[in-house]
Amino acid sequence: MLQRRFPYRFGFATWLILIIQFIAFFTFFLFVPFISTYFSKSVGFSVSFVGVILAIRIMSQQGLMVVGGFLADRLGYKPVALCGFLLRGLGFIGMGLATNPSLVLLAAGLSGLGGAMFSPALRASLTSFTPSEQHKDAFSLLNVIENTGTVLGPLAGLYFQTEQFLLLSIFSGVLFGLMSVLVLFLPDHTVLKKQDSWIRESTKIFRHKSFLFVTLSLMPFHFLYQQLYLTLPIAANQATGSSGWIFSFVTILVVFFQWPISRFSNNKSLKRIFILSYVVLFLAHMPIVFGISVWTIALILGGLSFGSMMLLPAFQSYVAHIAPKESLAAYFGFSNMAMAIGGSLGNLFGGMLHDYFVRLHKPEFFWILLSVLTIAPIAGAVRLKYIQQKQRNARLWTKIRLNRSGN
Repeated sequence: MLQRRFPYRFGFATWLILIIQFIAFFTFFLFVPFISTYFSKSVGFSVSFVGVILAIRIMSQQGLMVVGGFLADRLGYKPVALCGFLLRGLGFIGMGLATNPSLVLLAAGLSGLGGAMFSPALRASLTSFTPSEQHKDAFSLLNVIENTGTVLGPLAGLYFQTEQFLLLSIFSGVLFGLMSVLVLFLPDHTVLKKQDSWIRESTKIFRHKSFLFVTLSLMPFHFLYQQLYLTLPIAANQATGSSGWIFSFVTILVVFFQWPISRFSNNKSLKRIFILSYVVLFLAHMPIVFGISVWTIALILGGLSFGSMMLLPAFQSYVAHIAPKESLAAYFGFSNMAMAIGGSLGNLFGGMLHDYFVRLHKPEFFWILLSVLTIAPIAGAVRLKYIQQKQRNARLWTKIRLNRSGN
């Protein structure tokens, strides 16, 4: 009975990938918080140029994730992941060594490119080396591990000073180099023969209507989740005088409740998971309209945590289920567009709308808009069932026509 409740039966490869992902998230969030302070105060770059550095890193990773997936499908998951970790390690060390603006941008781009290569390759590996009936469990545990690394990384960063940025960059680069060594212990993945060009394969992905629809429906969640790093710290400071507690609060919720929620959602359809998650997010965002307090902020954090625990494992399990085996990494790379676009819009318009309503002395309107944002995906989830049924009918008619022509 206990084995059904916790994934002790995961194989060696699955556990190794989970360990690698923890180290990757831990190291990333150990290093990245120092970038803005170091380059603005110690090196003397303007804040706007530091913003360009961060933007280059994000765009090179999120924008090239699909390319990383295409490469992994053609060259193999292990070599692409290995190269990705080495590139990120070199990029982090380069940011510590360089003071020339062009070299710093190059190093930032290398670190982002590394992430674009190893992320889809590792998720495809996790799918390939884990039995299909354990996919949802594996991605649920992955969500716990990534959240834990996200919080423990900055805590470990307390042992470093900004003046030790070079040491930190070398230490972080070495850790990513260690991950490239760990990747060597993964089983070899058989590369299936690819007949299609990248353009033709991309066209096939764009024609997969239900996949595109689900990816689009996840973007509002990432818009809302990005507020955890943008506007919710401002609200937390206003209510309690500090904001660091909100990240610990979310991580504690995910660590303790991910597994029970995974059991709860195990037999539910993707449509029901989307509807329930966005209804909870809508209800969680409403009370703050009437005033910012520790309780109303905690409700939003609880809603975001619940959405993360319900939506992300279900979405990744869905991608693992519907993606053709020969295009698995490409689908995982493309699925990241939900986070890339939704998160980017959350950063851009979230900050603009927040400042706009604050200037109007009507900050509650900002939270009302965030609540309204959850309604469209609820309608979309209802529409999803119609699209999937239509696709099933089309496949059925195709089989009937083929049988008739055969006779």
